[in-house]
Amino acid sequence: MRYFLIAAVVLSLSAPVWSAEFWNYPEFRYSSGLPGGGYGVDPAGHAGFDGALQMNIPVGYTPGAGNYSFSASVAAVDGGFPTDWEGSGVNGTFAWGLGLFGEHALWLMDMGTGNGGSLESAYNVQFQVKRETTKCPGIAIGVVDVMNERASTVSRPGEGDGNTFFIVATREAGTQEKPLYYTIGFGNGRFNNHPFGGVSYQPQPRWKLFAEYDGWNPNIGTAYDLWNHDNKYHLIGMFGLVDLDRINVGLTLTRTSF
Repeated sequence: MRYFLIAAVVLSLSAPVWSAEFWNYPEFRYSSGLPGGGYGVDPAGHAGFDGALQMNIPVGYTPGAGNYSFSASVAAVDGGFPTDWEGSGVNGTFAWGLGLFGEHALWLMDMGTGNGGSLESAYNVQFQVKRETTKCPGIAIGVVDVMNERASTVSRPGEGDGNTFFIVATREAGTQEKPLYYTIGFGNGRFNNHPFGGVSYQPQPRWKLFAEYDGWNPNIGTAYDLWNHDNKYHLIGMFGLVDLDRINVGLTLTRTSF
C-alpha cells in the first residue's frame, strides 16, 4: 500500500506539468480498449479481476484463448458525474475483445469510439512476446487503431491517422494476499511519443486501486468485483478520474477458461 500511495502522490503533484487539453486523440483519452483496461489480467493471461488492472494504458499481460471481455464506459468531458451516454459533454466507449493462442497470446479488440452515439470502431491488437518469469516481467507489443481510421486531432476529424504502436511490460510484486503490479511502456501516437506507466494494488480480494500516466496526463481510480461465478465470469465496476478531474465510470464483463 505504501508504494502505491507514493506513486499516486507523485502523479498528483506532477499534474500541472503533464496536463494537456484533449485536443489530441480525444477518442482515446479515457479507456484504453486494451488488456487491463478496466479489468484485471493475471501473469498467466486470465482475464477477470485478479492481476494487473489499469484504465487508459495497457498491461504487459495478454489474455489467450478462452478469454473474452465486454466493456462500456462513459466520462464527463466538462467535469461532474456523467449522466448520459451521448452528447457534447460526455465521451463514451464500448469495447469487446477475445483472446487467441496460449503462451504467445494474441488479443483482438473492437473499440467503439466517438462523442455521442456513433461509436466508430478502432481495431486494437496486443501480442504476448514473453510471459512473466522469476527473472523477467511480462512483455507485450501492440497496435491501436490498426486500420488507421480514427482522428489524431479534432482539427482534422476526417484524416484517419490514429494508428499507434506500443511496447509494455508488467511485473508482479507485493504479497499473495495483497498483490501489487507495476507497468511501464512506450508508444507513439495516442501515447504522445512518451513513456507511460502505472501501478495497481489489491488491498482486499474484491477491491483494487490504480494510478497511471498515459503519456498525456495522470489518471487515478478504483475498481470493484461486483459479481463472479466460479472465478470464471466477473462483472467489474470502475470509477476513475481522467487528468485527475474528469469522472470516468465503467462496467466490464469478463470470461476466462482455466
